[in-house]
This record gives sequence, structure tokens and C-alpha cells, in this order.
Amino acid sequence: MTKKLWNRDFILLLQGSAVSTIGDLMYSVAIGYWVYEQTGSNSLMGIMSAISLFVTMLLSPFTGSIVDKCNRKWILVAMDLLQCVVMLTVGILAYTDKLNDPGVLIAAFLAALGSVFYSPAAKTLMLDIIPRDDMVRGQSVFSGTTSLIDMVGTAFSGVLVAFFGVPLIVILNGLSNLYSAVTELFVRIPPTLQQGESVTVSTVMRDVGSAIKVIFSEPCLRLFVPCALILNLLAAGPLMLILPFCMKKGFSVEQYGYLMAVWTAASLICVILLGIVKLKPRTRFLIMAIGFSVSEILLILAYLSNAFLPLCILVFCGAVLNTAGNSVFNASLMLALPEEDRGAILGFIQSASVGGSALSAVLYGVLGDIFPLHLVFAVGGALSLIPMLYLCLHPQTKRFIMSH
Repeated sequence: MTKKLWNRDFILLLQGSAVSTIGDLMYSVAIGYWVYEQTGSNSLMGIMSAISLFVTMLLSPFTGSIVDKCNRKWILVAMDLLQCVVMLTVGILAYTDKLNDPGVLIAAFLAALGSVFYSPAAKTLMLDIIPRDDMVRGQSVFSGTTSLIDMVGTAFSGVLVAFFGVPLIVILNGLSNLYSAVTELFVRIPPTLQQGESVTVSTVMRDVGSAIKVIFSEPCLRLFVPCALILNLLAAGPLMLILPFCMKKGFSVEQYGYLMAVWTAASLICVILLGIVKLKPRTRFLIMAIGFSVSEILLILAYLSNAFLPLCILVFCGAVLNTAGNSVFNASLMLALPEEDRGAILGFIQSASVGGSALSAVLYGVLGDIFPLHLVFAVGGALSLIPMLYLCLHPQTKRFIMSH
């Protein structure tokens, strides 16, 4: 493995991912605009989001196992080419006024199918091309790039769609996937331990069962994974219901936009700093422990605040610390994965996380219809402090983070 973080393979994967992310962001805005203009249907947008959610939740455990047995380079290239073909087809149909609702939904399904294979391949590859002691920096660079694209792209994508039109934007997304596929051809990707094994229903199901057994048998995974899933269930809901939270507080839509910009900017600043500075093991542990616990306290205070400026300040500080804690924890979780079952375990974790996020949003939404939403958020945040503190104070956590 290359000893430096900024090696050729890391740079190729980063820039290819960045270009593809830009295209995906513009497409999401463009297709949403098309749906609104052509159908005025909110339900169609909801169905599109649900397709991606359920494909990820249902297929991730199995696609992770398949990735372990295949050449990851060709999976990355094939999935980008699939996205390219789908986007070019949608763009041409839109240009010729032949795009319809079923076509949009089929495109959403195929895009989600490509993503559910691409994600475990890219994540396991990062473990091979990023030095182990630079995992926090490497993941921070990837997260920072995505955050920067989201922040800038959200501001300008609407203007670009209005100026160039939906068909051209969709076609540009297809070309961005093509560019990503071409650059991935030059990434040096080592084989996995299972590469070359036959992909059958029995072997895939065996790997899924093995992944679950490994999670409960490995001390670090037995601690990290359940805590991560519980925290996701308790903490993901408020982040997905910020708009109704702002409305019930009496804030305007513009203020909601400002608040989301504050969160994104805070996260971006944090990951940039983590991407520049190489942290010592003890510092990484302190950042995770302080980041997780203090950020949730600040967010609880933010939920209870009725003034917009203090709310923004609390959210900014909470987002910085939350991002720092998550960056260290996610890097540690990745390093704890045994090499022979990485894809299957990642797939299981991703599936459970998506399901937990969806359940969290539903749970908070239902409770928010019964009780004041800000109180529901605050109580949920207070409950999440229990598994947070348990995780941070557990000797296994400190020992693992300080030794990797």
C-alpha cells in the first residue's frame, strides 16, 4: 500500500467521485424541476425517494457480498457506465418530449441499483488505498469534497437548470459518469481475499450470515455497530425534519435555507481541518468523545431556542463537533472491519442504517404530531446521550482508536 495519503489512486478516485457528484446534484435538481413542471405531483417525488431508500435497504447486504467476490474496478466502471446510459437516455427522452412518469421511476430504480453496488466497492477500496493512520484525513477529504459540492452546487444548480434546460443538464450528468468511469480504469485496485469465488445464492446468503456472526463475535464491531445503529435511530430523525421544525418555530423558508447553509458550512470547515491536520491517537479519541457528547448538548439547546441567531450559533458549534466525532468514529469503524468480509459487513451496516434513518424520521414525525416537535427533538437528543457516553467511555473504544 502506498504510504502517502495523496497517492495517484486516491487522487483519481477523489476527482472522479467529485465530478460524478456534481452531475448527480444537478440531475436531482433538474429532474425535480421537470416533475414539478410536467406533473405538479409531490407524490411522484416521494416515490422517487422511496425507491432509492428501499433499494438500498433491501439489497445492500447482498451487494456487499457480491462486491467481495468480484473485481472492484470493473464494478465501479460498470456502475458508472450504467448511470451514464440511464442519464443519456433520460436526457434524450426529455429533449424529444418523450419522457414520462414511468420513465422517471425506472431511471430512479436503475440509478439506485447502480449506487447500491458502487458504494461498497468504493468504501472497501478506500481501505486499500488510504494508509491506515491517515484514514480520518482521507475520509475527511472525501466528505469535505462532497460538502463543498453540495453547498456550492445547491446555490447554483437552479440557475444552471433555468439557463441550460433540463435535457442538457441530465445529459451533462451522463457525461460526468462517463468521465468518472474512464478515470477509474487507471486506479490500481488490489484483489479482495474472496475475489474469483463463484457468485451464487448460497454463497451470498452464507456471507450475509457470516457478516452478522462476525459483527457479534468481534469485540470492536460488537460495540461499534449496535451503538451506531441506536444512535442513528435516535439522532437521524431531527436532521430529516428540520423544515417542519423551522415552520413550527415561526421561521421563514429563507431562514430554513440559512440554517441548512450554517450546518453545511460548519461540517465543511471541520472536515477541511481534519483533512489538513494529522491527529495523534489520543487526540483522535478526545475529539470523538468530546465531539459526540458536547455536540448533542448544544443541539438540544438549539432545539429549545426560539431566537434565530442563537439557534444558528448553537447549530454551527454542534455541527462542527458532531462532524468531528463522526469522522473519527467512522474511520475507526472502517478499520475494525476484517478484510475477508468487508463488503458484506458494510452492506449489512448500510442497510440497517438506512432502515434506522427511515424509522427515525417516521417515529419523530408521528410523535411530532402529538407533542411539540422541539420537545420531541430535545427528548430524543437527551436519550441519544446514553449510548453516546457508553460508547465514548467504554475502554474498548479508547484502546482501539488509540492503537489505529
